[in-house]
Amino acid sequence: MAAPKTLSFLNLVMVALNFLWIACLENGLLFSFSFTDTIAFYPSYLTPAKFAYQIWNFIAFNMVLATYMMYVGTQKNSLNENVVKKVQKIDYLLILNQMALGLSMTLKHNDYFYWSLLYSIICLVSVMLINKRIQIQRLTTNSFTRYFIRLGFGVFTGWLMFVIGFNFAVILVKLSPSIGDPLFFYLNLLALAITCACMLAYSYYNYLPSVSAVLAWGSYGAYVENKQDPLPTQYDILPFLIISMILGLIFTAFNYYRCTVRRKLLTVTMQEPPSIT
Repeated sequence: MAAPKTLSFLNLVMVALNFLWIACLENGLLFSFSFTDTIAFYPSYLTPAKFAYQIWNFIAFNMVLATYMMYVGTQKNSLNENVVKKVQKIDYLLILNQMALGLSMTLKHNDYFYWSLLYSIICLVSVMLINKRIQIQRLTTNSFTRYFIRLGFGVFTGWLMFVIGFNFAVILVKLSPSIGDPLFFYLNLLALAITCACMLAYSYYNYLPSVSAVLAWGSYGAYVENKQDPLPTQYDILPFLIISMILGLIFTAFNYYRCTVRRKLLTVTMQEPPSIT
């Protein structure tokens, strides 16, 4: 393993370059179309409206800020032992994660959705491993660095989970001529149910209201898309998307409350003098 200072610098550079690459792909700066244009060729019940993809800008800002703050925390003039330990625990996982993300976006841009889904799963698994290593559920104290680490990695994790759900739906579009409208609808509904359950469970167990907030955002994007440009079938997924949005908002408020309670308890615990036995 490289020194924490070197690792944090490599993480910062990799994250910054990767999200710059994604921004170029999304805004059609390198090609004549964006990857959302590619997705538009395969409309599904779970495909969000184009505005929903602007969440990548929010993710990019927070991830770059989080990795920058970890980099600063490993420098001699502002050394933070807790940050150093987090960088050591992350090791090369974040670099692997960003490589998988970049490949996933490039493959999606070029209509290789099967391979894109595989690399999206690798990306999700690696970021979940990072969250586990840094014990993200415990980073609820009043700390600027901890706040942005939780926010950046939380929103990133949540959006990856939703992305895998609607990427699976895109693959179903490719298979729809052979499976028919009824099965296509129910498989989309199953994908939504599994995605919703996984995101809510992950949000709850890791004290991450940002994950359930992303569920509400993604479901709203899919709702708007289905409302404005419904698929030519007799099936209606709008009520289920509304339920998904409501559940996402409820869990966001509830998990935020749990984080606030936990933060206060930790503050009181740190202020109490050690007991004499």
